[in-house]
Amino acid sequence: MSGEITPFFINPVSIMSPITVDELISIPQLNGWQLFLCLAKGQWTPGSAWKDPAYRRKFVLRSLASPLTTARLLSDLSHQPWLEKLLHVQPGLPCRTHRPYLTANFNRKAVVNALSFHYHELTDALPAMLLQRHYSEKGARLATITGKDECSYYLNLCAIANLDKEGEATVTFTREDGISLAGLTFTLCQHQGQKTVFIGGLQGAKSDVPHEYIQVATKACHGLFPKRLVLEATCQLARHFGAKQILAVSNSAHIYRSWRYAKKKKDKIHADYDSFWQSMSGELLPEGFFNLPLSVARKPLEEIASKKRAEYRRRYNLLDEMTTHIEQQF
Repeated sequence: MSGEITPFFINPVSIMSPITVDELISIPQLNGWQLFLCLAKGQWTPGSAWKDPAYRRKFVLRSLASPLTTARLLSDLSHQPWLEKLLHVQPGLPCRTHRPYLTANFNRKAVVNALSFHYHELTDALPAMLLQRHYSEKGARLATITGKDECSYYLNLCAIANLDKEGEATVTFTREDGISLAGLTFTLCQHQGQKTVFIGGLQGAKSDVPHEYIQVATKACHGLFPKRLVLEATCQLARHFGAKQILAVSNSAHIYRSWRYAKKKKDKIHADYDSFWQSMSGELLPEGFFNLPLSVARKPLEEIASKKRAEYRRRYNLLDEMTTHIEQQF
């Protein structure tokens, strides 16, 4: 957005009538200042935290500490066609520039640039129905995978609030009962002039999920483990988005390595990001990110031992079917 946005703490529009949620979504001339007031006054509470006056006061104070980036973000959000649905699943989005985000290496300007780019591009790239489902609690179904045990597994594109430090969109791999076995969180942004899928987080199953579930799913998918499948799906999305590169945080660049979370979140990083990205042919860059190939390399069948060739063929067929399913969503 241009520099003509008036920082809200000196905005002349200081007296206005209350705005209902319906009016907030439908008024064409809605601006970032009006959105700020609705949130700050508790006229709109997209999540339970916004009902707490202390949370809203903190939002106001932090907005005053970073007025330009907050004003730009709220102005951009006010033009989102699915604003109500978006903030329902991502209620912390208006506060995103107030704390470290996506990687420990991004400053506030980089954060607001990434957020603005992501939601603008996503609105253009996803069909309306897919976008609406993405902004729902269950997310949008990207593909259904039928394993050799005849059980179904699902790849979904979700917006998960408790992963919002690591990115805006999460590709999940779930069982039929809804239990997630893997998730990959990313933001679509411009990095060094190139459209980029930037991966800020890679999650395995929760600690209370039996490890046997992952083993069964991996066997059912012919040796493809859940984290590999969410990466494959993300690569497919990146190609659809027209991304020129896929970057992923290293262990040292993860958001929990930032000054704000270094102590209280140091035990929250369970995945070895570096090892996984390296196993996927990722190349570590000097800035602390891994550059991943836009397509995960497949070993040629003729280079595979004959006794394993049939299994690899089934594996590649499953990936091809997954790709076809994702393409059909567009």
